Formats: sequence, C-alpha cells, structure tokens
Amino acid sequence: MVYDTDVVVVGSGVAGALLARELMSAGLGVTILEAGETWQRGESFTRYMQSWNRTITAPFKPASWAPIPADHSYFAGKGNKKYQPAFLKGVGGTTRQWTGITPRFLPADFELHSRYGIGTDWPISYDELEPYYVRAEYQMGVSGDSDDHHGSPRSKSYPMSAIPMTYSDQVIAKRLASSGVRIASFPAARNSRAYDGRPACRGNNSCTPLCPIGASYSADVDIEKSVAMGARLTTKAVVYRFEVDKQKRIRRAFYKHPDGSTHSIAARHFVLACNSIETPRLLLMAANRDSPNGLANSSGQVGRNLMDHVIFVSKFNMPEAMYLGRGPQSVSTILAGRDGPFRSKYAAAKFFLGNDLNIQQEAAGMLRDDGNWLEPLKQLKEAAIHQGQIGAEVEQLPNAGSRLLLDKKRTDPLGLPLPNINYRLSDYTKKGVEVWQKYARSLIHTLDATEIDSSFSLSSHHPCGTTRMGRSAKDSVVNEQCQSHDHDNLYIIGGSVFPAMGTANPTLTIAALSIRLADYIKRVEK
Repeated sequence: MVYDTDVVVVGSGVAGALLARELMSAGLGVTILEAGETWQRGESFTRYMQSWNRTITAPFKPASWAPIPADHSYFAGKGNKKYQPAFLKGVGGTTRQWTGITPRFLPADFELHSRYGIGTDWPISYDELEPYYVRAEYQMGVSGDSDDHHGSPRSKSYPMSAIPMTYSDQVIAKRLASSGVRIASFPAARNSRAYDGRPACRGNNSCTPLCPIGASYSADVDIEKSVAMGARLTTKAVVYRFEVDKQKRIRRAFYKHPDGSTHSIAARHFVLACNSIETPRLLLMAANRDSPNGLANSSGQVGRNLMDHVIFVSKFNMPEAMYLGRGPQSVSTILAGRDGPFRSKYAAAKFFLGNDLNIQQEAAGMLRDDGNWLEPLKQLKEAAIHQGQIGAEVEQLPNAGSRLLLDKKRTDPLGLPLPNINYRLSDYTKKGVEVWQKYARSLIHTLDATEIDSSFSLSSHHPCGTTRMGRSAKDSVVNEQCQSHDHDNLYIIGGSVFPAMGTANPTLTIAALSIRLADYIKRVEK
C-alpha cells in the first residue's frame, strides 16, 4: 500500500503538538489534521478586550463548521446541563486559553487503589513517567521552585525560577504563616525570564483566556516548529471516520472541509490527540460493520469514566488592601489537601489563591440591586481593592456511568452527531467538596476576613478518562503505551487516557505522555 505520510495526528493541542515535534525531530513524516483554524494572537486579544462578557472563549472566533461549547448548547439533550466543560478547536487547542499551571501528579495518584482502596491504579508508575515530566517541562518552559517539589520528587531542576508571588498572595502568606499554613509558588508554563524565543511574563492579568505577549506556553508554538521541520498542517479538517482492513489496522482517515467535501489520507500510524470529549465522540462516530459500537471499543469503555475537577472559589473581604488583578493569575497554592489517608474516605483537593478580578462582573452584580445605585463607586472600590480569593479543585473518581454518547437527534453543521453527556458526581467527591469548603472558611476566619460568597462548578475544564489506559483489553481502551488494544497502529493521547486524575491540572501529564508515546512510535519505526 502507498502511504501519504508516516503518521497522521488528529488534533493540534499540546498532545498533538509535542508528539509531532518529537516525531519530526526523528525524521518521520507527519501530517496534522486540525478541525479549526489558525488564530493570530493580536487579533484574538483585541477581540477579548472589545468583549463585554469576557468569557474564556471570548477571544476566539468560533468556526461555524466545528462548533465548541461556548453557548451552552453543545451538550444539550438528556445529559447533565450543569456540566459544561469549555475547550477550543483551532491550532494550539485549549492551551491558547489556559492559565498555564503545571503541577505533576503525585506518586500516590498513580496508585490510588493500591494505597487507599478506591478508584483504580494506573498501569504505569510515577517513576516511569518522571523522566518524561522533565522533558515536557523543558520543552514547554516551566517556571518553578526546584527546592520545593510539592510531593513529586524530581530528577532535575526546573528550567526557570518560579514566578514571584503577587502582592495579595504575600499578604495571605504572611497572615497564615503563624498558623502553620504554608503558601508556595505553583509551577507554571509561564516564562519568568526570556525562554525559547518567548518573552518573560509582564504581569498581564488575562492568562486565562489569553496571554497577550506569548509568555505563557501555547501549543501553536510547537506546531509552528513542526511545520518548519517539514510537517504538513491541514486546518479546517474535521475527521469523522476511518478505513480499517481485515487485520484491524487503520489504513485511511476521512475528513470533511467546511464546504462538506470529503477527503482522505493514508498512513502507517494514526494518533488521536483530541480532548476527552472529542476523542470518544470521534471513535463512536467511526463505528463500522465490524465495530458497530465504535472504533477501538471492544471493551465498551469508549466514552465512559468521564472525570473532571469540581471547583469552588470562596471570595472574601480583607481588612487591608489586596489589589487583585495585579500580576498573573493563580501564582500560588496552599500546600494542603492533595494526599493523605483521608483519600480512602473523601476526595483530595488542590488549593489555589485567586488573583483575577472581573470588574465588569462585580459592577453588574451591584447594579442589579437598585439600592446600590446611590454609591456604586464606593462599593466597587471595596470589591476591587479588598477582595481576596481562595479556591480548590477537587478530584473525581472514574465511574462507568459518567459517560459520553452520541446524540441521536442533534448534529453539527457538517451533519455529524453532537455529544450528549451523563455526568454523575460521586459521594466521594461531594464529601471532599464539603470538607475542603469548611477548610477554606477556616482559613478565611484565620485571616480575619469576611466571606462574601462561595461559587461552585462541576467543571474546571479538565475533562479526563473517556478512553482509559489499562493492561487488559476487557476494561480499557489503550495499553500502557497509549496504543489501542483493538488496532495496533491506532494511538490515543490526551487526558482521555487517564485511569484516575488526582488533583493536578492535567496538561503537564498529557505532555509527558505525548513525549513518551513519540519515543514508542520511533522505536516501532526503527
């Protein structure tokens, strides 16, 4: 058979970008298929600044042919309408709008069942992934405190020193120090000095949804490097099915352009590097006569075990000025809640100190009450200057009943079925939220602050787990190498392969797994 390329990578987010760069460096031919298009940073930032409702998708003009969950209709149907994870379709993927926080998983996160009798273990260990964490940190450019590993042992220092704490973080750290509560810097893929052709962070407070100068890593950087090495990037290419031969090998991927025309490409290897929503959606859409329940789905696990971090943010007023909004967002963490024997009973949490202030949102809230109109400026100043924020992201266990299915009635503009999600929050996580919200309130009391409110969301926009990794083809979709149990030249990379998710933001672990998969494909090709 004549192949058009060695490897087809579907998706150009962090997983696809780092994989493509690694494979191109080894001399393999790579074609990247991206459903969205390319965004220019300057245009996106202008769009954001001119937007009244500055949501995390506001800077990015949606592609009509490849919709995203920006208007809360993407997941409409019988699913849980309160679960609304946001993501982008375009070159660079959702790293174009992320905050850049890059903690590693803890060793215990890979051994949840072995240590605590709940959830499931990963088929790989922390020690196996640790060298790839290092490589990911250096490729993305991570700033961190190398003397404080936060429970995840390191074999090498961070490439850059930590981002300095914001003023508000320093105030909170000083007040809590006498109580034995320690505040530390988050590791972040955000430059503390010029690195890899990108400038140092200048303290713009729009990390989410967009760093205006590119100090935060975004995957389009590595897509550009891959293209410079000879990779082919095809945008506006919505993959929807595959050709499978009698040996169950994938031979060809089919994709649609916005005009509805169909195209195809043949390769020796195919890598799905979409997110944890779009990857199972694609596999279910690709059902055929031999795989009526979806591609790579002999286990019946495609779309199941959907996890996300539940998030809460507690706002409070401090006696002294805090000046939120000065400097980057989410620089610091409270070193509590991520691990311990309690995990056998309730969920762990990763705490953060908020440093972002949506002044439009605060103003709109005040003006809803006619009684506030006489002195709105005074109250707005109080909200803007004295407000502090403590939040946490709480882990969720895998649950086969939390799943994604294809909607039988709703389709996108290309006629492809939209996803329908049934998301179930476990008692384990609910108990964790209850415990850690109480802890946050105790911290606010220790600060001599006054709590304003505590908001809650089912999603931190960290969907994971829908094509889980495991040793057995009976209960997982991919093996330890992220290779499909059913099709030996089909690979899946991204948060969808996580068997359990712990409390760490998933991006760095996705990046490490991507580099590890690239090494495996390179060995196969030798």
